[in-house]
Amino acid sequence: MNKKNIIFMGTPSIAANYLDVLINNKYNIVSVFTQPHRKKNRGMKTLSTPVEELAIQNNIKVHTPNKLDNESLDLIKSYKPDLVIVMAYGLIIPSKFLEVPLFGFINIHLSLLPRWRGASPIEHTLLYGDKNSGISIIKLNDKLDAGPVLIQKKISIENYHNKKDLINILNATGCDLLIDTIPKILKDNIKFQIQNEKYATYAHKLNSESRRINFDHKAFYNINKIRAFSPHPGSWFTYKNERIKIISAILKNDSGNPGTILDKNFSLCCLDGSIAPTYLQREGKKIMQIDEFLRGFSFKVGDTLNE
Repeated sequence: MNKKNIIFMGTPSIAANYLDVLINNKYNIVSVFTQPHRKKNRGMKTLSTPVEELAIQNNIKVHTPNKLDNESLDLIKSYKPDLVIVMAYGLIIPSKFLEVPLFGFINIHLSLLPRWRGASPIEHTLLYGDKNSGISIIKLNDKLDAGPVLIQKKISIENYHNKKDLINILNATGCDLLIDTIPKILKDNIKFQIQNEKYATYAHKLNSESRRINFDHKAFYNINKIRAFSPHPGSWFTYKNERIKIISAILKNDSGNPGTILDKNFSLCCLDGSIAPTYLQREGKKIMQIDEFLRGFSFKVGDTLNE
């Protein structure tokens, strides 16, 4: 086991992947910081975060502060960390924390910084039709995702990749990159590259309305929106007051009035052409292939959507 003291800070399942690879590679994780318990799902049960569950399984001490205050600072100092690794933690880390570890705080970010700083880089990468993405490991500073870059690795994005696909590819790449990079950090054998502010873009937080399909937009943009939220939480439209999610779709050249149903195959008209859903999901139902969906779905060609 590497005897350097490492603290890991993360919350969702995507972050648990990185904690898992650190554990499997015998790094000395002295504690984990994760978000407090939240009430989720229909029963509003109080649930642990995926990172907390993994830490408990591996007998790692867990802390769940509501905010990083002086008490949290003293707690971090008590572990005498050499390095703190942050991945999708969800709390802003005050600048006074950053000088505590010998080798600082590093953050794993799922984009090629400075493009797509912020909370939702994967979704924005797909929404804007980027052909490349990647992993950036940076040293944290007091500005959002703006710290110097330790290392980056680029990956190509195919037209069929959706959110789940891209997460899987980036996670596999990121876990390998992290394990390759940590020894260099701990040997102080790494060069930093300052981010070029000229190329900075921001991936702001997205909500349910952000996922609504706007048929007055171009068809290709709506395909990108579907990819960006597939399979979960899903892009959606309404028909007869029912919210329906499109999980995947293909482009078509058929034209007509934007926001209408064009044919018996449920092609949907956009500003320039149309989209043909291949997988959909009705409220409270499972995801269905289009043929199965249409067998139990009543509609009329020419009807208007999102009314």
